Amino acid sequence: MLKNLIKTGFMYLDTYEVLKLIGDQEKIDTLLQGQVTSDISELPNNDAQISCLLDQKGFIQADFIIVKKENETLIVIDKSITKNFIKQLNQFTQFYQVDIKTTDLIVKGYIAKEKFSNVKNFTYFKHGEYSLSIEVSKATKKETSQLSSLEWKVGNKLLLNYLFFEEDINKYRPNELNYDKSRISFDKGCFRGQEIVARVHYLGVNRREFVSAVIPKNNVVNSELKIHGETLEYLDHKIFNTHIKRDELENNKYASMNLIRYQDSN
Repeated sequence: MLKNLIKTGFMYLDTYEVLKLIGDQEKIDTLLQGQVTSDISELPNNDAQISCLLDQKGFIQADFIIVKKENETLIVIDKSITKNFIKQLNQFTQFYQVDIKTTDLIVKGYIAKEKFSNVKNFTYFKHGEYSLSIEVSKATKKETSQLSSLEWKVGNKLLLNYLFFEEDINKYRPNELNYDKSRISFDKGCFRGQEIVARVHYLGVNRREFVSAVIPKNNVVNSELKIHGETLEYLDHKIFNTHIKRDELENNKYASMNLIRYQDSN
């Protein structure tokens, strides 16, 4: 996994904000369970769960982290997609007497080895021996971030956790970004877009695999590859996400590139 390119530590996620769902807790859980792709019933208090919101056609509308802290339900989300998240969820909040409020809470994101443990942190994503966790607090910034924005993006990309921004809305279904492996529950029952996502999962033939690719900085990206999201330049490397046909992976067509594939055993 090119471990030398993944830097561990924390950073303040200034491009993220924290929303709070106001209302009866049982109704909040029922609302989310019927809309988001993860299983809210598996999220205990003082923990976090990564999830996303789809439209009826199964296209991703927002990607976010649900945090249950001290019996409150919080949504940690990139500011660029907050407006669309609220717009999508507000179609249903009135039926559950739930309001969505902004907060002034501060968000810290951590990249660590999987065994890293801190009672303040809530782990929401794991791949191989690494994990991503989050801390939400009212405290002011008292420490200097150990990670830069670029190092945070690089770590997420190498761990195959695609960071979703405004320009990605309506472009992808979950299986196209490996979200079906980290954000979708196929056992929870219905949610918006569930029928299409389940059909793709159980009946579809996925001939392409979503991977992270690493090449020397001075190399040109193969024009046959479609790039998803940003291409990052870091420590004399270019790092990007793309889809590669499975038969091309088996035949080592792109042997000149370092390819990171999802590990089902994580």
